[in-house]
Parts: sequence; C-alpha cells; structure tokens
Amino acid sequence: MNRGTVITNKLFLSLVIMLICVQTGSAQQANGDTAVIGGRVVDSQNAGVAGAIVTLYARGRASVDRIATVTDETGAYRFARLAAPDEYIVEAEAAGFARFASSVNRVERGQTRTLDFTLEVAGVNAEVVVTAAGAPQIVDEVSKAVTVIGRREIEERDEYSIPEALRTVPGLRVQQLGGPGTLTSIRSRGLRNQDTAILIDGLRFRDASTINGDALSFLSDLVVTNISRVEVLRGSGSSLYGTNAIGGVVNIVTDEGGGPVRGSVLAEGGSLGSFRGRAQIAGGSAENRFIYSAGVTHLNTARGIDENDAARNTGGQGRALFQLTPTATLSARLYAADAFLQLNDNPQAIGALPASGVINAVPLSLAELRRFEAGTPLDALNIGNATFVPSSDDPDDSQATRFFTGALVFAHRPTEKFGYAISYQELRTSRTFRDGPGGNGFEPFGGTTRNDFYGRIGTLNARMDFQPGRANLITVGYEFENENYINRTLGVSAGDVSRVDVTERSHTFFVQNQLRLMNDQLQLSAAFRAQRFALDEPQF
Repeated sequence: MNRGTVITNKLFLSLVIMLICVQTGSAQQANGDTAVIGGRVVDSQNAGVAGAIVTLYARGRASVDRIATVTDETGAYRFARLAAPDEYIVEAEAAGFARFASSVNRVERGQTRTLDFTLEVAGVNAEVVVTAAGAPQIVDEVSKAVTVIGRREIEERDEYSIPEALRTVPGLRVQQLGGPGTLTSIRSRGLRNQDTAILIDGLRFRDASTINGDALSFLSDLVVTNISRVEVLRGSGSSLYGTNAIGGVVNIVTDEGGGPVRGSVLAEGGSLGSFRGRAQIAGGSAENRFIYSAGVTHLNTARGIDENDAARNTGGQGRALFQLTPTATLSARLYAADAFLQLNDNPQAIGALPASGVINAVPLSLAELRRFEAGTPLDALNIGNATFVPSSDDPDDSQATRFFTGALVFAHRPTEKFGYAISYQELRTSRTFRDGPGGNGFEPFGGTTRNDFYGRIGTLNARMDFQPGRANLITVGYEFENENYINRTLGVSAGDVSRVDVTERSHTFFVQNQLRLMNDQLQLSAAFRAQRFALDEPQF
C-alpha cells in the first residue's frame, strides 16, 4: 500500500467518525430549531402548475446543498426540516414555461415561509448559477459570463450527448472528428483543449493517462443520461477548479431527484442502424429527508457511413442524498460509461502539392476511395485534382473506453456563519486500442497490436466557508490528490511487451473572498491557489 493510499484511508476514516459524531450530537435537535418553506407554483391565470420541479439551494454553502421536489395537482410544494436561521434560493421550472428563481429568502427558527411563483410562457429565464462562485447565486449576482442549459432545453432539442448540447453556447467551440464516439474537443474563447475543465457536480473529471491530464479522451462518451443542467463558465475558474480551468468550466449537474416517485422511458431509432434508449427514475421519502435519482442510457450505431463504423455507448448516472439533520447532509453520486468504436485510417495527402501557400482541401472521389480501400495503390488511382484521401475504412482497428466516477460528500453547517464540506471522489478510466493487419495505412504485419491506458485519481477535498458579515463570504479549502497512470503495449510477437507505471501526488490550498456591495449589485472577488506535486520514480 503506497503512502498516498494510506493518507486517503486515514482521512476517509476521519470523515466517517465525524459523520457519526454529528448524527449523535444532533439526535435531540428540536423541531423548533428548523424552518419550512412552501407555497404554490401558478401560471399567469393563477391556475396551479402540476408537475413543476422546485429546487431549493442553501446560499453560501461550501458544498452546494440542493433539494428538489415536484408540485402536486394544485401546484403546491413544501420543504420541511430546513436549517435555521439561514438564507435560501428557490427555483421553479415546468414544461412550456420559463425558469424562475426567487430572490434570497431568509428564514428564522420555527418560521413557515410562503413563497408563491408565477411562471410565464417560455422566454427569458431567471436561473440559479453555482459554477461561477462555487456557491448558489441568482443571475443578478453573477459577475462572470455563464450560460445554463437546462434539462427542458436538452430534451426539446433531443440532444444525445453533452458536447452536442454545448454547440449553441457563445464563446465555445465544439469540434467532432466524425460520427458518434469519435474524438471531440471543447475550446473556450479560443484557448487550448486542456484549458476547459470538465466537472461533474462541481468535482473535476479528467483522464490521468493523457498527456495533459484533461478530459479530451472521454468527451465523446459523455452522453445525456440523468442530468439536471449543464453550466458553462466562460473565463478563468482555475482558483476554484484547478489548472485546466484557465479558459472555462463545463459543469454537468446530476438530477436532484425528490418529490413523488416518477420516471420516464425514451426509445428512438434512425438511419445507419442507429438506436438510442434511456430510462430515468427519481423520487424521495420521509418529507424529502432521502431523495434520489438514477438513469441508464444506451446509444448504438450498428453500421455507420461505410457499413463498418459501429459505435456503442452504455452509461449510468445517479445521485442520492440523505438529510442526517437539518444542518447536515450526506450525498453520493456515480457516473459510468462503457463505449466501443470502430476506427478508420487517418486522412493522408496525395498529388503534387506546392511547398508553401494555401492548399485547397479537395477529397478523393468516393469511387476512387472504394478502389483504394480494395487494395489499389495510390499511384494507380485517378486522383484528378484531389489533394487528400479521406478517412479510409480499416476493418480491424477499434477502441474501447470505460470510465467510472463516484463521489461521497458530507456537508455540515454548525452555525449560521460557518459551514464545511468534505468530499472524496474516485475516478477510474481505461482506453484500449486494437489494430490488425487490415486497412491501407501503417498497419501491423502478421498480427494484432494492443495499447492499454489506465488512469486512477483519488481526490479528497475539504472546504470551509465563513461569513464575517451579510455581504462577505470567505471560502478556504485543501485538496489532496493521488493519481496513477499505467500504459501497457502488446506487439505482434509474444516478447514485444512494454509497461509504464507512474504515480503522482499533489497538495493544494486555495482561498476565495467575495464581497457584495451596493445592495448586491456589485460583486468583488479575490482568489489564491497554490499546488505542490510529488512524483514517484516511474516503473518500466
């Protein structure tokens, strides 16, 4: 057992002991120390909106506590056993209506607060944003460029993947090199691929086995499964989310669940042998003390353009939250996917090309491409004015990718002015590439080669927030990360085997100070982040 694993285990044990102490110490907490928020969601004619999703956010929390419920047939909703005194933001959304977010609402001990919402026909949305400051904010308080893509918009556009849903976001460039499952990149404000961080519920998602340690290899595997929204921050978020957030942040937020048990099933198909299915379930019990949501999806393209471009992706995503006391919550979430893709050869230049200047990209005709795939040499093709050969079929070249990310988050707010959260995330990734002698590119002779890439990242994060005044929020955090990368290469011959094993640990300290002035219309923020790395001796 290495030193990083020992440290992680000790800290995780401390979390469990702390959780037990909080639960024991809060067993006698009186109902008078809690509050209730409830009301009705109505339309412009004052008719109740049944089935509206109402989400409650605790403002200024180090860990974003969010609880959701669904309105009944009269449009009524209710949140009980809320920590008090405290401040909350309530958001409501329903099909055909614009999202509406309340202003900040303060509740005292023993108070029952009534908040009624009137939803207007879909137009301009009023939203709650979490990613910009690491805590819930209404739109009027956000000082950064943020775009929110909600579940309703994703469903109405019938998007099958997260990158596809991001194509309409200004300042963001999404590029995909082919059909489903092919390499996909996301660039924010013209910066590099690795400068846009991918988060799942505020925790980093990346691949330790890539050169830059980013999420590029798995962006195409992020299919729509069980999400509530996607928040896109355009601009630096590295003080809170690390080096990869210099250009921006894409935060995938899992559905909160809550309310009565409900579910949905989707199935659709089309040309090229394509099929997509998705099933979701969500609900809550004991006045939403326990809430949950889960979803599974399967995407299958059986043939593809050249009848030999199969792509498959099966994924699952879920979240559960248990309210231990009105001031303490324990939540868990997971997201996993298993994908397979048949690859083609890379394009290659042909013809007499000039040594300099602009060269027009003219592809080889389809008829000549089929001759090339059948074995005709390049010099025997009728290339005409073509300048390159498009991706030609490679019948035995494929990739298989898998990832699993699971997180456990404990959040506690002992007083109105102080709160803390401890989280642990386990992230495992694997990529396998196989290539046989078939095809027209640089192919192995006499057999099949295989390249395996394995990554593992364990992240322990502790954050505290302190409010010296109503308009001031200070966040301090520490993060320990232990990551491991393994690459194994198997050649055609039995003795052609190589293996690399690298382990790295890092310690990070960060602090952020936010000030709200001029009746919350002016926000000032200052942040600092320092990180120290320790690399073990690589094993070959």
